Amino acid sequence: MSVRILTKDLLALLNDHLLTAAEETGLAGCAGILLHTSKVEENSEVGAVNCLVATSTNGRVVGHSWVEAGGGLLPTLLPVNYVRALIESLKKLLNKDNRNDHVSDLRRDGEDVVIAEDPDLFGHGFTQRFAWSDLDTFPRTVFPLLASVHLTAPQDMKAVENRTDYTASALSAFLTIANRHSGTVSLYRVHQSMNVHVQIGVSYRGVIAPSKGWNDSDLADGQAPDIGVYAADLPPLPEPEDAEESEQEPAGVSS
Repeated sequence: MSVRILTKDLLALLNDHLLTAAEETGLAGCAGILLHTSKVEENSEVGAVNCLVATSTNGRVVGHSWVEAGGGLLPTLLPVNYVRALIESLKKLLNKDNRNDHVSDLRRDGEDVVIAEDPDLFGHGFTQRFAWSDLDTFPRTVFPLLASVHLTAPQDMKAVENRTDYTASALSAFLTIANRHSGTVSLYRVHQSMNVHVQIGVSYRGVIAPSKGWNDSDLADGQAPDIGVYAADLPPLPEPEDAEESEQEPAGVSS
C-alpha cells in the first residue's frame, strides 16, 4: 500500500502537526505524527474523497487534519525527529515551476517508512527511509476526545464563568496554523474547566485544554478582568468647520 500526494500538501500537513506534537513521548503526549488514509466527506460536492489524515498531540493540544491523496496507508506513526529532517529534504525538491504538480509517494516497507519522488514521474529520484514508531505509544484517548463535543456543561460542575485561561504556547500553535492557511480560529467552549474544541477552515480541527490553576479552584473569579483600566486625560477633539456652518443654516432651509 502506498499514498501519492502533492509534495506541497504533504509538507503543509507535516509542518502543521509538528506544532501540536510532543518533543518527547510521555503522559498524554506523543513525539510522533500519526498518518492514515480515510474517506472524507467534508465540503465535498462529489461524495467521499480519499485523504491522508494526520493527528498529533502533546497532551495540552490535539491537532487533526487531512489533505486529498490517492492510494492507501495503514496507521503509521512518524517520529518527530525524522519528520524535521524529511521536511528539510522535501523543501529542496520544490520550486516555483513544479510546486503545483510535484508528487511524492509514501509507503511502508517492513519496519520502515519510505518517502520518494513519484517513481512514475521522476524515475529513481529522491528517496528517504526511516523506521516508524511503535503505535502503542500513541494515546488511544485522542479520537474519543476529538469527538466528545459538549453543547452544554454537565450539571454537576460549578457554575459557568466568563473566563478561560490558555498557555501562550498551546494557543499559538492554532494561531500559526490559521495564519498559514489564511483561516479563522473558531473556539467552541462550554465551561472554564473543560476542553475547548477548535476548527480552522474545512479540514482542520483540534482540542485545547484550559490552563489549570484558577479553573479548579472554588475561589475562582471569572466574571470579568479584575485589574483596572487607566484612561489618559486627552483634550477633546476640535469640531470640524463644516459642522459649525451646518448649525448656522440647517440643511433644506432656503430664504
